[in-house]
This record gives sequence, C-alpha cells and structure tokens, in this order.
Amino acid sequence: MNPFAYQHFLQQAAQTLHDENQLGRRNAVLIINFERLTELDGVLGFTVVDNILQQIAQQLGDALNPGDLVGITGRYQIACLLVDLLTDAHAMLAAHKILRIMAPPFVLDRKNIILAPRLGVALNSESDHTLDQLMCNASTAVRQAKLEQNPIKLFYAEMQDPLLFQIDLWSDLDNAIENGGLYLGYQPQIDIASGRIKSTEALLRWHHPLHGMIPTDKLIRVAEGTALMPKLTLWVFHTALRECSEYRRAGLNAGVSINFSADDLRDPELTEIVSQGLALWNVPPGDITIELTETAVMDNHAGTLNTLCQLKDMGLKLAMDDFGTGYSSMARMLDLPLDEVKIDMIFVKHMTKHHKHERIVDSMISLAHRLNLSVVAEGVEDVATYERLRVLGCDIIQGYLIGKAMPLPELINTVSDQFPTHRLQTTSQLTA
Repeated sequence: MNPFAYQHFLQQAAQTLHDENQLGRRNAVLIINFERLTELDGVLGFTVVDNILQQIAQQLGDALNPGDLVGITGRYQIACLLVDLLTDAHAMLAAHKILRIMAPPFVLDRKNIILAPRLGVALNSESDHTLDQLMCNASTAVRQAKLEQNPIKLFYAEMQDPLLFQIDLWSDLDNAIENGGLYLGYQPQIDIASGRIKSTEALLRWHHPLHGMIPTDKLIRVAEGTALMPKLTLWVFHTALRECSEYRRAGLNAGVSINFSADDLRDPELTEIVSQGLALWNVPPGDITIELTETAVMDNHAGTLNTLCQLKDMGLKLAMDDFGTGYSSMARMLDLPLDEVKIDMIFVKHMTKHHKHERIVDSMISLAHRLNLSVVAEGVEDVATYERLRVLGCDIIQGYLIGKAMPLPELINTVSDQFPTHRLQTTSQLTA
C-alpha cells in the first residue's frame, strides 16, 4: 500500500491516537493545501500533479519526527499527524518548518513551480481528540488562512461558530426566498443638475426570526457558489422590477438599480431571467441599471464580457459599483460596455475634511467623464459634501442626506410628503 495514500493515513492516524500510550499526550493535525496546483492540472495533467504531491509528501515525511505521519488527503492537500509534542507551541514550530521546506520553488523538468501552501493547525484537547474532529478543525483553520491571506492559521473554537451559523442560515435563506422572508429597501438617487429623483438602488434585506437583521454581505456569502444564488437573483430581479412598476404608477417616475454578483454573470440563464422580467413588469430597460462590483466586471471568465454585452443590447444600463476599492484595469475598462461608475463612500464621506480624499474623488469624476460615463457618489450625508460634489461635476448623489433605504410603502409616502415634485430641496431648505 502506498504509505501516503488517503485510507492508509486515516487508519494509521486513528490507530495512533487511540493507542493507550497517547492518552493525555499532546498531538496535532496539520493540513497543508496547495491551491496553486489547481492551475497545473490542465497544463501538466493529473498524473504529473499527483506525482508532485507524492514527492512533497516524501519530503515532509523525511523532515518530521519518526513517529509523525504524513498522508495525501485530498486532490491538492496533505495532512500530517504530529505526536507526543513537548508543548502546544511545537505544533506551530513544525508548521513554520514545513513552510520553510516549501518556500523554494519545486523543480520539475527544469521548470520552477511556486507551491504557495496554506497551513491549518489543530491541537488536541479533552473535547477535540478524535482524528475526525482534529481533521475538521485543521480544515477550518485552512479556510480561515485563505480568507485572511495568511500562510498559517491555528484553529480556535470560535472559528466554528461562524461556519455552523452559515450552515444554519443556508437552509433558512432557502425558506425565506420561498416564503416571503426577504424584502427590498430602496435608496433614492438624485440627479444634481435637475434636482429630481432619477432612480433608486434596490438593497436586499432579511430580518431573520431568530438572529434579527442579517447583513447583506453575509447573506450574499451564504448564497454565493450554491444553488441558492440563481434563486436569490431571480427573486431580487423580479421583485425590484415589480415594485419599481408600483412606485412609477404611484407617481415616482424613476428607474431602479439592481446589484448582480460575479456568480450571476457566469450563470448561462441570466439573460433569460432578465428578458422575462422585462416582458413581465413593463419597466423601460433604459431605466434599469445593473450594478456590478469591480471584482465582477474585472473577472476574465470567458462568458462575463459576453453576458455584459447581451444585457447592454437589451437596453439596460451597466454600472461599476464601489469604484476605487478594487483592482480596475484601464485596458479592461475600455472593453466593458459601462454607462456609470459609483464612487465608494469611503472616499466621499471624508472628502470635505481630508484633501486627499477630495483629490481622489475629483480624479475619479474626471476620468469617468473622459470615458463618457456618468458618476454616482455614494455616502453623501451632509450639505457640504453635496455642494463640493456639485462643484466637482458629479452627476448623481446617494446617501442619508437624501434618505436611507426604505421599503416600498415608506418610499412612496416619503416621496409624497418630502419631495412632492420629486426634486431635491434647495441648500437653504436643507440647512434650515
């Protein structure tokens, strides 16, 4: 039997931990993930990548103590059982030793391959002493290392709570989509030149019966990469268009902005979802703006640009959200059929107090206008910021100065009471 094979490792490791000589002793499991190897499957082939893992496992087996065990426990993953440690700190010392071993490029046929491993470390305790639990804990630590962009992460009990919470939320979210547990809030967007409400941004809201309001970013993380994401997108798009149609009938002649994720752009059925919504709810496509994060629009996935062009051909507008916080490539932006950029509030909120922030906002507005794009400033909370943006030539503002995100009935009532002509108040009225 291959000494590094998955089943062999599990059997040997479980037997070692159950050995009466190990009772009360310090042990640890290390899981090493080589995410860079995923890129090599399609280049070098699965057999070559498997051989690389075998050679790495052999290196680690030679470097660790004689009683320690090493095994290949996944497509790009190696696990180590460290036994009879003098102190808990020795597990982290072993992890750093592994990192030093993996630091030089792996040489294959005169090619240098950077391995870039991530390590998760789990120590045994009275409650976490079985192999299965230690492997679970080490895997959790690896995931956390990836999220934090750290090479090594030690497991601690609090790491489990968010993951278990997310598992519970996944089922609850599915139920909320099916049974009306979600709603949309609408935040007005004001055209500076005319003072009129030009559009609203539809923002997803979920008031969980046990946990209260769930932050939108956490809600999206629960759905992304799962079968819930298309269902959630379908619900949001149809609800936004239906309610936009309602507030237009109520006298608010404004469009609606809807957020799509990178997952959405990769969905081959997205354009069909949009087409059905347009046919059903009678909102002019030119009044619908699809907002996308910089990460989503800069994604080089083969179908992303094609999907964006199809949405544009349907008559919808496309906006880059959170502009300035991602990794925009000017060359990539020239290829994208964008209509609008939204300057992130981290620049807008402090622009009247910090000149660097104002200069950044000014540069973004100038760049966008040179590319024939409209500019929306998010996070406008006071008159001074509004006035400065007006002077700098910003097109549209959004923020608490105008209004927070409101459910549909509140939006209609607020517009009727405070903006009877759907126009922004004058500066003198705002400061009164």
